Amino acid sequence: MTPVNRDMSPQLEAEQAVLGACLLDPAQLALLKEWLEPRHFYRPAHESFFAILLTQHTAGHPALAPAPDADADAEAKADWAITAITTATREVPGFSASYGHTLVAACPRPAHAASYGRMVLETAVRRALEEHAHRLLHAAETEAVEAAVELTDALHTVIARLADAWGAIDQRSPRPLPTPPTRPAAAKAAEAARHDEQMLLSSLISSTEQIPRTASWLTVEDFVDAGHRAVFSAMAALAHRREPVDELTVLWEVQRRGALAARVITVAEVRDLCAEGFPGDPDYWAERVLRAALLRAAATSAGIVRVMALDASIAAGPLLGSAVRALAPADRVQERLRSTTAPPTERTGPVVLGAARRKGAALSRSPAPPPSPAARPAETTVRSRR
Repeated sequence: MTPVNRDMSPQLEAEQAVLGACLLDPAQLALLKEWLEPRHFYRPAHESFFAILLTQHTAGHPALAPAPDADADAEAKADWAITAITTATREVPGFSASYGHTLVAACPRPAHAASYGRMVLETAVRRALEEHAHRLLHAAETEAVEAAVELTDALHTVIARLADAWGAIDQRSPRPLPTPPTRPAAAKAAEAARHDEQMLLSSLISSTEQIPRTASWLTVEDFVDAGHRAVFSAMAALAHRREPVDELTVLWEVQRRGALAARVITVAEVRDLCAEGFPGDPDYWAERVLRAALLRAAATSAGIVRVMALDASIAAGPLLGSAVRALAPADRVQERLRSTTAPPTERTGPVVLGAARRKGAALSRSPAPPPSPAARPAETTVRSRR
């Protein structure tokens, strides 16, 4: 018997174990094929081999039918394994007959195939979330707003598909969302956003009649600068109360709201923002501020999802639920941008997931949840497929 590599990561060993279980006991595929798919495997050879097993199962191999006696059953199972390995040796690059025996040796117990399959699926959940979050983060950092919107929706679609396979998600996890690492591109983007915010506030002081409409879809959270938030909040409050909006009234409102005492902004900075209005289009600058806010929210959400996806201590259900929670701020900004730029018939929101179990999924087919792999950074890092 081929010895098992004891230094192999549990994720790859789980892939070998589930394939070995399917070779030894083809009936296990009936439990797996409803929720485990070839694309859930990390190694291309494993992905192709599982597809071969599924095709062989669909074709109705004799090993799947009841045998008249033990000898006939053993003969049919042996033919099942030999046929699968022979097909893989012919069609899968790098696959050999000896590796087929390695897969068999890697399976501790064929009856535990569902548990091994859940390990494979949980690893696929992490890998898919990390890969899609990475794309979203790149789009946000390169200021590709339209791509960020599309990739946020794509990430929701991936979460929904993975949740269907896993069986349930938990959005009520008590664990707080992690703080993503600071990225070098954030400082440059924040500086550009501050400039746009200054232009917006200056244009609003020249067109005070537009403040209520702008405040109806732009919020203080969309401003990166705390002082700008204070000034915009003061302008919106004055306009809401139908009071005059000028340099002095804004300064007074900022003071009354405690921003001066808290040193969020200085008197001089308020005067600079409001002293001379800029006769520009507030809608133009407001949309730029909102687009910048969307990029920041998308980058933060993607960063959080990546951190969680690389943490092997988080089970798949809570991981999927936490990913939905992490995307919520980006969803809200994205929906407000859609509401200002698209006709009502084209406004669509993010995918909303429920926590109910899904028929035919991994958890509904097995009595116990999968064991969480040990947290080993070198093993949980997503690598390029080889």
